Amino acid sequence: MLALIGSLALASCNRTTAPDVSGSTKSVTFKAMLPNDAVYKSSTGTGKYVDLTGGDRRTTLTAGGLKPSTSYLAHYHKMGTADATDPCKSSGDVVGGVIATMTSDANGALILKGFQTTDALKDAKYINIHEAASLATVPLCAPL
Repeated sequence: MLALIGSLALASCNRTTAPDVSGSTKSVTFKAMLPNDAVYKSSTGTGKYVDLTGGDRRTTLTAGGLKPSTSYLAHYHKMGTADATDPCKSSGDVVGGVIATMTSDANGALILKGFQTTDALKDAKYINIHEAASLATVPLCAPL
């Protein structure tokens, strides 16, 4: 009997509940950053992020038109100084670390999901997706 009660108590601790959010979901549309590249000129994507009450931001990025079976990663960046008008061309520093790393499927599509602290992202001005093996190759970017 004691084992049954203990099992029920543990099971109730593992129940899944939806996180509380402190704001509404925000959406961004990625723009192709390599329009002259044969593969990346048709790349597209969207991003959604929401700040949770615990101090984390949940981010989900969906992209297509990428290289098949290739590893990608995404970052938030602050505004840089290379371009004062277009955050995606400003070359700002990474903030909040890597959102996620994922390999695209055979059709060049992927979904990246991650959590970062909202405090670490307070200066974020854009999100971009890089090839993991070549960080200088940035097929997609979205200003916030």
